[in-house]
Amino acid sequence: MLFKGVSTLRMIFTLMAIVCIVIMFLLGFWQLDRKYQKEQRLNQIEQRKAADPQLLEDVIDAPADFVDFPLLVTGELSDKTFFIDNRIKNGVAGYEVLAPLASNYGTVLVNLGWVPGTGNRSELPRIIIPKDAQYQGRIYVPSDNVMISETNFNYGRFPVLIQQIDFAEIEKHLGKDVLPFTLRLDQQPDSAYIRDWQVVVMAPERHLGYAIQWFGLGIAGLTVFLLTIMKSMQIRKEQIK
Repeated sequence: MLFKGVSTLRMIFTLMAIVCIVIMFLLGFWQLDRKYQKEQRLNQIEQRKAADPQLLEDVIDAPADFVDFPLLVTGELSDKTFFIDNRIKNGVAGYEVLAPLASNYGTVLVNLGWVPGTGNRSELPRIIIPKDAQYQGRIYVPSDNVMISETNFNYGRFPVLIQQIDFAEIEKHLGKDVLPFTLRLDQQPDSAYIRDWQVVVMAPERHLGYAIQWFGLGIAGLTVFLLTIMKSMQIRKEQIK
């Protein structure tokens, strides 16, 4: 009975070791895939950077196909602004500011850029809304972070503090539909906003480093596992003799 219990326990540990080793190798391959995706995105940005500015009527039907392309829009920015919370620049807490622009083809959410916070969570910074006739920037389709939930339900009261770009919530605040992308404005020397957009947060080289670490752990785990098996088999042979 005791021998059977020891054998079962040994089998459980063996299965756990195999599962852990497989997971480490899978994580390594996943990091390599992330590296490839980041390299493709950076190449896409460089290629599209030199493209001619798109017109709004050409992109509204499939904005995801025009991500990173320059876009030129004409219209007037509204003062019904949205402050996206928890945006950090060089260790300083601040906000990204969105302003709706009414165009002939729908309402475009224009990201004016980053501004520092006031140091008081209950007081939003004062901003100046640009009054240009045209605005140029890059098309950006934000992803939805399911780990972040919206808390501001004071619809119609501006400025609005939001946790992320949620088009459905923004439409409730504005009382009208908006186009499903944002325009990240190009940097201007005299702008009060910082617009050093980081489209790729982690460089491809970082993913390669993580992949090497996971593969190293996997190889080390596999080596220990095989040596343990060989040692166990040797002990059994000696016991049989």
